[in-house]
Amino acid sequence: MKYSSIQRPPDAFQRFIQPELLETMCQRAFGDDVQIEAITELAGGLYNNTYLIERVAEENVVLRVGPDILSDPDSKMMRNELAAQPFFAPIAPLLPRTIMADFTQQLINRDYIFQSFMPGEQWESIKDELTTEQNEALWRQLGSILKQIHAVRGTNFGSPYPFPLLSRWSLAVFNWLEQTIIDVERAQLDATDLNEVLAIARKYADILDEIKRPSLLHGDLWTVNVLVVRTDDPTVRPTISAILDADRCSWGDPLADWTMFLFRYHRDAEAPFWQSYGRPKLDRAAQFRSLIYAACFIGGARLEYHRHHHPEKVEFSYTDMQSLLAELNSVFLSGALY
Repeated sequence: MKYSSIQRPPDAFQRFIQPELLETMCQRAFGDDVQIEAITELAGGLYNNTYLIERVAEENVVLRVGPDILSDPDSKMMRNELAAQPFFAPIAPLLPRTIMADFTQQLINRDYIFQSFMPGEQWESIKDELTTEQNEALWRQLGSILKQIHAVRGTNFGSPYPFPLLSRWSLAVFNWLEQTIIDVERAQLDATDLNEVLAIARKYADILDEIKRPSLLHGDLWTVNVLVVRTDDPTVRPTISAILDADRCSWGDPLADWTMFLFRYHRDAEAPFWQSYGRPKLDRAAQFRSLIYAACFIGGARLEYHRHHHPEKVEFSYTDMQSLLAELNSVFLSGALY
């Protein structure tokens, strides 16, 4: 059996897994007689370990392994993705099929799932090779896809697993901020700015609660989690072939989805995206909510930067948050929001 892994430092967040253990996991999924030709760890992710499993005379599959459940409180997010999977039915052809999931921790102290292999290249890795017109075509496709996801409506707010769903959107936002603060402080980072955002959110809970009916949110939809199929002909537009990694999915305000937050830093992608999604009308209340969501994401990004040893990006998260708080205080909180 051929085996290749990504070389990381010993204290890396994504822990090394012995090839013998990976083979045992394959045997649990496909039987003791399964013949593995090669196991290749795939790059591009920052949370799970992901492997391409090549089987003799069988279709290739993908193995995703979550973090150690003892070292990371969010390590069970795969369970969240599986709990919400039926609600992603409108884009089912774009989703990998779950073949087997093992949450027993009998073989390894981590959740893992086997999924079907999806064709395509990671959009993030090839975007600079594409023409402006080709990238714009993909942004229009992504806008249409996210519109279908957000059109799925639920009855309560929050993450399907492990938190109980909540009756008011403000409660889900408080939960989001509180959990981020806990995680940031557990990492021995300063969460003063996040506590300030939480106080503002609590003060204006009624504005958050203007969101009455939850939409399905992907939670991590950007170019790194999109696969693209292209041809050698530059005049032929590439197409999105797969949407990956919905383990951060939840129910809430569409403006609270990860995609919407990242447009704060990628203005060039907005125009073609909105052409198919439809540009939302942002009154002052919606702008206020968007800033609260942005603060939540900045706090989460701070933790990710810390986990992956990027101190300069951790420092930037504090500068970024101060700019956001200044915007909140000067534009919205100096007077009435209405």
